[in-house]
Amino acid sequence: MSVAVIVGRASARHPGNLERGNVSNLYIILQSTGAVAATHSGSFHADDVLAAATLRRVNPALPILRTRDQEQLDAADILFDVGRVFDSAACRFDHHQLEYKEARENGIPYSSFGLVWRELGVELCESAAAASRVDRWLVQGVDAMDCGITLSKETLPVTLMSISTVLGGFNPGWQDVTSASARNEAFERAVSLATVVLQNTIRDANGFEKARAVVAQGVLLEAGRLLVLEHDVPWKDAVLGSPEYEHLLYVISPDAQVKWQVTAVPDRAGSFNNRKSLPSAWAGLDGEELDAVVGMKGCVFCHRGRFVAGHKTKDGAMEMARLALRG
Repeated sequence: MSVAVIVGRASARHPGNLERGNVSNLYIILQSTGAVAATHSGSFHADDVLAAATLRRVNPALPILRTRDQEQLDAADILFDVGRVFDSAACRFDHHQLEYKEARENGIPYSSFGLVWRELGVELCESAAAASRVDRWLVQGVDAMDCGITLSKETLPVTLMSISTVLGGFNPGWQDVTSASARNEAFERAVSLATVVLQNTIRDANGFEKARAVVAQGVLLEAGRLLVLEHDVPWKDAVLGSPEYEHLLYVISPDAQVKWQVTAVPDRAGSFNNRKSLPSAWAGLDGEELDAVVGMKGCVFCHRGRFVAGHKTKDGAMEMARLALRG
């Protein structure tokens, strides 16, 4: 079936949807009564599983037909990871055709998950920034693996288990006697797990964006070398790379377990090296033993990696940070 026919069919079923503002036609169709999605049958991968989970975030009751029957595929309102057509207006999201060229600026192509997320991400998150963060955290890695792009090189004889591997593991093994219905049930179990992963990632992405405002309300002390926060929020993303915090060495914030903690600022995102580690004499100590070395009571612990320490009180944590600055 041609793209023109598909677009016409989608428009006829849902008149006026293609002219509706900035909301994607996919989002609108998912809200309609009786909408049906379809994808390929047989083995599944993380991209089609997570694309299904994304669709179900908008419409939890959405039926997803898994088939290779062309008439059934053509009749579906939404088609993903099959069909050899990409047309977002017609809700066709395949990436296997030779002429397909959809890719991000960094070169990572969009798989079916990425194409669906690009249409629905902003609606599912609280901001475009959060949707973009989900794309970086979750979607791009899945898309890259599905498109045969290696993002990291393993230098040790250890295999890192990715979300793509975990979801692919729901497929029946070669040694299992299985049926089409059993494979469809396995697909739905994989979608259930993927839905939880997606929900958690969306929650965290929204939280990270909100955390920026909390960090901005923090108090800088000691010529910008200490930052005091009144809430335990993820601060590294807001701090690293910002000229305002270029001299920052330690962050003081509340923690549910130790009440207040002093955390060393890493030298860059993802690094385990610190701009200034906590004193070596504190490393690995806790309780009264740490009190004796620090010279004050109420100390809870200092990690042996010297990147975080705790005190029972805010004032105590601030004093530990000041001592670390002088150390």
